[in-house]
Amino acid sequence: MLLDPVSRVRYTADTMKVLFIHPRWPKIPEQTEFNLPPLGMIQAAACVPDTVEVAVVNENVEPVDLETDADLIALSTLLSCQAPRGYELARELRSRGRTVIMGGLHASLCPEEAAGHVDALCVGEGEGLVEEMIKDFRAGRLRKIYRRPEGEFPDIRRLPNPRRDLYRKKELYAYKGWELPDLVQTSRGCRFNCPPCCVSFLGGRRHRIRPRDQVLQDLDRCGELVFFVDNSMEQSVKVQLELFEALSDHGFEKAGRKWISHPLTCRPDVLQAARDAGCWYVYHAIYTISDKIRDRIVMMHDHGIKVEGTILLGLDDHTEDYIRRLIDFLLEIDLDLAEFTILTPFPHTEIARQLESEGRILSRNWEEYNAANVVFQPRHLSPERLQALYEQAWRSFYAERSQTVRMSGLFMDVIKDSIRRRRALQRSTKQEQTGEKGKGTSPKTTAA
Repeated sequence: MLLDPVSRVRYTADTMKVLFIHPRWPKIPEQTEFNLPPLGMIQAAACVPDTVEVAVVNENVEPVDLETDADLIALSTLLSCQAPRGYELARELRSRGRTVIMGGLHASLCPEEAAGHVDALCVGEGEGLVEEMIKDFRAGRLRKIYRRPEGEFPDIRRLPNPRRDLYRKKELYAYKGWELPDLVQTSRGCRFNCPPCCVSFLGGRRHRIRPRDQVLQDLDRCGELVFFVDNSMEQSVKVQLELFEALSDHGFEKAGRKWISHPLTCRPDVLQAARDAGCWYVYHAIYTISDKIRDRIVMMHDHGIKVEGTILLGLDDHTEDYIRRLIDFLLEIDLDLAEFTILTPFPHTEIARQLESEGRILSRNWEEYNAANVVFQPRHLSPERLQALYEQAWRSFYAERSQTVRMSGLFMDVIKDSIRRRRALQRSTKQEQTGEKGKGTSPKTTAA
């Protein structure tokens, strides 16, 4: 009998084994490669019964052993550009007699396609379904597709915290010796319905909030850097302020820890609360040239929050002249980082429906769907010209300071601030201890 040193679960020689695999995917060539620890498969792993042995492999940072002795293989396909590799792995593993199941964003968007490559498919959020799949596998009655009735979701108040103990984080997820951010969800669903996004299709239009005590428990198992991957923090000012207050009360920022997120509400009280709670930088989508965008960037910088612009090229009002002026605008507003992407018609988005109806989708090769390739016919440009402008945008923005240099500068800011705050905390603790000792000293001794 074996004792797992982390979970303290006792495994016998005939214990069932489940291996979760995150397939590799083609990165944006111009982007500095950061392989963050994926959240999806460790969230799904948290649903596996304690009596089952679990392991995870992220193929972007370590190889997959096709000769694994795992009884059940679970492929996690978050991105559409992962799907071809996921299907290839499924074929290889099934040819070796392994049972393969699949879940994740792309598998849930294209269930009929994905189901043809695996033994069983999990559609939508996995809590409750993963447990059922494992139970049915053990009983020899695995169904082809597992899904909830439309509009139903797992109870957000009862989600298990992800199995972060399954990662070898210091070994596999570091940049120049600094651990990369852990991914954390504080909510699901999105009341917005942005044309390029499929989150509201899968996660619903209702903003579902995780209990703060559960989020804090999860954060206690994370490193010093955290990325809140909620689709948009902007959905509710009240929810933002409650979260930031909880982080501050928990001592997150005082301990020198920092976090990243998608957009925040650009209001002085919200930004100050975010900064006080440890906000490092935010991702801010930029599609247009406007004073509103300029003012938002200035306001975030004034509150000590860095900004990475996520720039979407190829909208129907984007001409060559407009894209060139947009690049100049980005340099003027002093973004700390910029990530350029090409409009991509991901399944079940408004953009996909529009382009499909207009006969403008040129490719359904999912490997090209990493937001770095033109897979549709732009309105004012040839596909080749938009591709060239996209590549020029990367070169122009990072001409004076490379992305690596800019990113290293941001990390150095965090390191220096972390050291400063730790020293301040140590001094404060020492002073408190000295004060406690002083209270016990007699007046006579003190006078002496």
